[in-house]
Amino acid sequence: MITRDGYGIPAVVADSEEQAWFELGRACAEDRLWQLEYDRRRARGRLAEVVGAGALPADRLARRLRLTDAADNDVAAMDARTLATFEQYAAGINSYVAEHGTPAEFERGGIGWEPWTPQDSVLAFKIRHVLMGVWQYKIARAVLRARAGAEAAAKLDPRPLPGMRVTVPPLDRIPDSDPRAELLERARADVEAAAGHLGFLAESEGGSNAWVLGASRTATGKPLLANDSHRALDAPNTYWQARLTCPAFTVSGATFPGIPGFPHFGHNGRVGWAITNAAGDAQDLFVEQFRGERVRTADGWRPASVRDERIRVRGGEDHVERCWLTPNGPVVHGDPRDGAALSMRWTATDGPCEQFGVLRRMLLADSVHALLDAQDGWVDPLNNLVAADVDGHIGYLLRGRLPARGSLAATQVPVPGWQREHHWRGLVPFAEMPRTEDPPEDIIVTANNTVTADERPFVSHARNDCYRVERIHELAAASGPATLADMRTWQGDTRSVAARRWAELLAGRGPFSGEAEKARAVLVAGEGDLGPSSETGLVHACFRREVAQRVLDRELGEGTRSWLMTCGLPGMPVVLRRWFATLTWPRDGVWPAQELDDDLLVDALAAGWQRATEAGLVPWGEVHATAARHPLHPVVGTEFDPPQAGIGGDNETIQNGAYGWSPGASFDITNLSVYRQVLDLAELGASGWVVPGGASGRPGTDHYADQLGVWQRHGLVPMHPEVTRAGE
Repeated sequence: MITRDGYGIPAVVADSEEQAWFELGRACAEDRLWQLEYDRRRARGRLAEVVGAGALPADRLARRLRLTDAADNDVAAMDARTLATFEQYAAGINSYVAEHGTPAEFERGGIGWEPWTPQDSVLAFKIRHVLMGVWQYKIARAVLRARAGAEAAAKLDPRPLPGMRVTVPPLDRIPDSDPRAELLERARADVEAAAGHLGFLAESEGGSNAWVLGASRTATGKPLLANDSHRALDAPNTYWQARLTCPAFTVSGATFPGIPGFPHFGHNGRVGWAITNAAGDAQDLFVEQFRGERVRTADGWRPASVRDERIRVRGGEDHVERCWLTPNGPVVHGDPRDGAALSMRWTATDGPCEQFGVLRRMLLADSVHALLDAQDGWVDPLNNLVAADVDGHIGYLLRGRLPARGSLAATQVPVPGWQREHHWRGLVPFAEMPRTEDPPEDIIVTANNTVTADERPFVSHARNDCYRVERIHELAAASGPATLADMRTWQGDTRSVAARRWAELLAGRGPFSGEAEKARAVLVAGEGDLGPSSETGLVHACFRREVAQRVLDRELGEGTRSWLMTCGLPGMPVVLRRWFATLTWPRDGVWPAQELDDDLLVDALAAGWQRATEAGLVPWGEVHATAARHPLHPVVGTEFDPPQAGIGGDNETIQNGAYGWSPGASFDITNLSVYRQVLDLAELGASGWVVPGGASGRPGTDHYADQLGVWQRHGLVPMHPEVTRAGE
């Protein structure tokens, strides 16, 4: 049986586990059938059939990645129970379509329905994570190195710095003498040796917060767990809320449409969990050399696997994509017929992933310890998993598998595929992944910051989101016994530690004159609060862009800076914002920004004020807004696009709202919270959740965007409305 609450969120109650997954599939088809189709077409490289030539580059990449092959391997490796779960879920989807047909998007897209399969579920999961990996940042760094030189690349290298917080142990920071320093320098030497193979690249960009407070820090004496996942805003929203009850288990949480499980967020009545992106490095890029259809290896020239795939293009001619497979993995960039290309090795496609059995084990776990143990076998994505249970325990695990590497050069940039020292030496064992349970500090915070300062396992070359985790710890330190309402307030916090440091710096300079003084006064008075109802956020954003431009012009030259801000490489905005964050991070007691002279600051302040004036000098929330586009936007225009909502904050505040770097560009939000959750382990019925959209993916229906206003106000929709209201 499927029932729905006042927000259209489904609740499934079934007499058997098999029936539960079947009914969840039906509910998903009713709410998100077009999204299911969109995801599997992206993964299979068939989106151009629907929207035309604009999707051809993405289809070509999907074909090159061979995600369909990987999904086939994963399904073949499933145990009988897991396979039955995926089959029942698929049967539920197909049953709904057989009875009710397809929504308007299918007719407008010019396509019909093809039966859903377990492979499609796996593909829907993989496509939402392949582009969240680190390979794009490696390309960005490599292209920067090839284009601007090693010195420029080193200046923008966003490596973790002494004093930045780590997640394990909970209150520790990276020491002045970083134990990984020797490894990093060895990696840098490896990169120097590999640099000669990177020249051709010059021809060629997700976030989240999650924290858990233990019993000693809460008003109830039981844990509180809060999270918000940061991604680009899809239409419909990435996550789908659901409740599921059967004799084997009960679960409430958010899942991806198409996935029979709750891998990221939820609770099962005894244990609650949430994740953030760990940016663990499980994707290596290799420079490959080719002679015809032979590829250079450590053992000489060997045949590469080659096949041609036809891509249909709506309103255009078919495209034939030649897909290459090397011993290191599929070719993802470049044309081997030119003699060189890039291949990628990724744990999620390197061999059959047996991880989907973990989904059921999570639902059966009765404690934090059992939930963390249940993750053995999970491969990708690499997540920071935090958990709490009704008995008062809390815990953390870096979930997933990391390659065991001899050389760390590949953690930074592409490396020669024929050199044996860059090859993987297996995987890091589950028992060696960072983990903690019931730490004496009684708090665990993860906000895309560095996981651990330990030398091994080496999680990632660079992870520099240092200010959100800093702010969460500030709030926790200043708080008395915390409540569920406090967690909701923290999730809406718009005070930026970085912006506050700029305000402190400017408070000690000047007074200046004219427009520079007007900007300085606003920033100083704002004290780093980038709320939606004042002009501080707009002035800070404009000043931020202008000062970044001027510092980069000095350091790298105007030409390189202009290219950095406009090149379009998906990883480059992340490289830039992590570099900018270091300007206000103390090194030996001094912030680099403190060494900027008044002339540069005056110039940037005046230019920032002019930009803010051109934008109307309005409250930040009037120009800093969501800008989601439906996948059929290229075909139907704005007809299916959801409404916009203005918010405060930026990428460095807990209330996340990233935007681009180019001076004068709009402040449309590029990354934001796509699912918020607060779990009260003293009374799970009082818990809440919200998405910036709605349960339904059908444009124009009552529940397409009915949670957007609640989300904008930092409210929560009741996770269990029959028990209590979480508060709007």
